[in-house]
Amino acid sequence: MRILLTVTLIVFSATLLQAQTKFNTTVFGLTVKPIVPSDYFRTGKIEFSDNNVEYTVLQKSGFSFGAIVRHNFSKLIALEAGIQYAKRNYEYTLSDSAYSGKNDFTYIGYELPLNVLTFIQLGQKTYMNAALGISFDIYPSDVYTYDREDNFYQQYGARPVLFNAGLNANIGTEYRTSKSGTIYLGLAYHRSFSPIMNNIIEYYPSQDFNRTPTSTGRSDIQGDYLTIDLRYYFHQDPEKKKAKKKKKTKSKDK
Repeated sequence: MRILLTVTLIVFSATLLQAQTKFNTTVFGLTVKPIVPSDYFRTGKIEFSDNNVEYTVLQKSGFSFGAIVRHNFSKLIALEAGIQYAKRNYEYTLSDSAYSGKNDFTYIGYELPLNVLTFIQLGQKTYMNAALGISFDIYPSDVYTYDREDNFYQQYGARPVLFNAGLNANIGTEYRTSKSGTIYLGLAYHRSFSPIMNNIIEYYPSQDFNRTPTSTGRSDIQGDYLTIDLRYYFHQDPEKKKAKKKKKTKSKDK
């Protein structure tokens, strides 16, 4: 809640500053980000056990891409929103004294970020920026996989809620050309406020899914990542504000 209030205050302040600028632009851009798991950001290997069965869930490399719209209130303040497709890949294993199995699954989500950006001018066309905001995340479906060979296990990834939310933080550098658009390279951090999936793995050594599983492994999957953010913004000429026309007063002939 505090983060949401902070972002709202920044957006309101930026809106007030718009009236003081000589021009403003709205530009369209594209973004591509690899999703790389890390032990430092709650996305490392998850290990757990139940009834002498060992389980692991490992997030593998994924990617995110999408479209963004940025409104520049001035050369130093902007507001940005967009929609991004995020593909996360996972591998899980289970084993006991007599059996070991491995499978993988993919979890698809959509992120709707809303960020406030501030810039520091480093050169004539080079700017460094930092951004803070929130992301409204959507996970449209659950995930189901099973053992296709021996029929010993099945996995079910259930979304806790349809709509999740998270914190966005970015820092990077961009080069603004005169006519060819803007190129941006930076780091992006996304932290989910709550788990994006409740993962369940059931083990059936009797090869019969209709019976009670011998072991059930459970784990929560987080949606955090720290990644390289590559963007391109198409060129758009500034829209200069129209000056208010002064009313001419007619002098009266005496």
